[in-house]
Amino acid sequence: MLIDPQSLEVTTVYKLMSNTIFPRPIAWISTEGEKGVNLAPFSYFIPVSSEPPCVMVSIGPNEEGGLKDTAKNILLHGKATISLADDRKAGLIEATAEALAYGESEAQKYGIAMTKTADGYPPRVDDAKAALLCSLHQEVSLIGSEQNILFLKIDAFYYADEVIDERYNVKLENIGRVGRDYLVDAKRMKV
Repeated sequence: MLIDPQSLEVTTVYKLMSNTIFPRPIAWISTEGEKGVNLAPFSYFIPVSSEPPCVMVSIGPNEEGGLKDTAKNILLHGKATISLADDRKAGLIEATAEALAYGESEAQKYGIAMTKTADGYPPRVDDAKAALLCSLHQEVSLIGSEQNILFLKIDAFYYADEVIDERYNVKLENIGRVGRDYLVDAKRMKV
C-alpha cells in the first residue's frame, strides 16, 4: 500500500509517523522563563550530529497557535536541559504533557524534584539517570510547517555513577514512544 501524506489529515500523518519510526526516545525538557521552571515531555527529538554534539527537537505550536513555553524559553534564554526517562516516570510524563498557563511549573504541580546540575542551565529531573545540558545552536524554519525546529548543542552530559563506566559505556533503561504507547524493556541484541 502506498499512502500519499498530502491526502491525509495532519493528525493521521503524525499517527503514521509515530507508529512507524520507533522507538522514539522520550524525555523531559526543562527550561527557565521569567516565572520559573518549565518541564515538558518530548518524543520528537533525536541526535543529529556528534561534531558539534547536537540533538534536534521539534516543538509544535500551543493551542492558541503561538509558541509553547519550552520553545519560548529556549529562544529567549538559549538553554535547555533534557532529562532521559525510565518506566517509573511514564505516568508523570503523561501528566506533564498537560498545557498549563505560562509560568506555572509542571515540576511543582506534580511534585517532581528538580536538581541544578551546572550553573547557567535549567535544572534536571532529580532522579534522572542521564541528562543533556544544552544551548541553542540553530533554529530552522521548516517550510509549510508550524513546528519550531531547534538544534540544541550538548554542552555537558550528566550520568548517575551507576550507569557509566570508565570507558564511557552507558547502560540506561530509557523508555521510548511507539504511537501513544511506551516501549519498556526493549531487548538489546549483540551482533
